[in-house]
Amino acid sequence: MESAAWYSSLVELHEKVSEGSFFADLSDTLKEIVGFDCSGVMFYNGREVHSIYKGDFSVNFDKHIALYLKGLYLLDPHYNMLASGVDTGLYCFRDILPDHYRETEYYNTFIKPVGITDEYDFIVKIDNCYVDFYMDKLEGKFSPAEEAKLVALMPMVTYLIKTHWDNYDYGLGVQKLATSAKPYQSIFDSFGKSILTDREQDVIQCILNGHSSKSLAQKLNISLSTVKIHRKHIYQKLDIKSQSELFSLCIQSLAIQELNESDDPLGALMAKQ
Repeated sequence: MESAAWYSSLVELHEKVSEGSFFADLSDTLKEIVGFDCSGVMFYNGREVHSIYKGDFSVNFDKHIALYLKGLYLLDPHYNMLASGVDTGLYCFRDILPDHYRETEYYNTFIKPVGITDEYDFIVKIDNCYVDFYMDKLEGKFSPAEEAKLVALMPMVTYLIKTHWDNYDYGLGVQKLATSAKPYQSIFDSFGKSILTDREQDVIQCILNGHSSKSLAQKLNISLSTVKIHRKHIYQKLDIKSQSELFSLCIQSLAIQELNESDDPLGALMAKQ
């Protein structure tokens, strides 16, 4: 059972629900009963990602958040989960990871250098947009007792986040508007379409997201031998030899400006080379 002082902090948090310091106050209140090293808030509107609140991040963490916002979020399991549609609730990062996630270039470029070892997210769905309050450990994992506390608090915390979001203007313009009928458009919608077949595009997305050949075969309902053939053809068409080179092409494609939604960023990149 928590102390009387903590419940007083919870009451004070409710009173600050429409203030600019709300997410910092929420983080401080949760830290009194659950151990985590840093927290933050991301807003996903289907076309871009905004960092709404950042706690006491290290310089290294802050640098990688900047890379994330520039386009690495497209390879984030969180983003792919949101793109498929989820309800308001508490989510554990471990539960949504593909089987070979820790072997991906995304993990080695973003997660590993930052040092994140475990994460829980309070995700609030507002129309087709999502507010994600995340809590990261940089050493160890959340204990079963900590998880139980977060689960118990989920209805209250998500209610407070939703109430705050409805009453505080972050100046995003699209903050309170529903996204279009086709939200969460990704580079993968057009990535490689002028060079690769539709199935090869599917295989690329699975590879970059961290699926092993076995997991990829199950996800796409194809055989392992077919996966190997698709991978061989993709590498031949793109003149590459490794997943690392594929990731590099993806990141370079993200940097290409002035493309329409229907344009192929990979095709545009290959044309420049």
